[in-house]
Amino acid sequence: MEETVFFNLGNALAAKRDPKELIREAQIVKDQRQPLGKLVIVEDESSGEHILFELASREEKSEQTKEFKVKQVID
Repeated sequence: MEETVFFNLGNALAAKRDPKELIREAQIVKDQRQPLGKLVIVEDESSGEHILFELASREEKSEQTKEFKVKQVID
């Protein structure tokens, strides 16, 4: 089951149309940034774009945040 989360787009680490390419990007980010918490790949349903965030940067619903569907959590 998919979960809905809210993020500020300014906190995105990367964005790609191809989710497989974004998974590779997540591995690069994880290797370069230590210590790093869980990463999450979400989908912007309006554009079909997949976006990479740190899970800890999720926020409450507000005017500055946007709703996304979680596609994958990377430990």
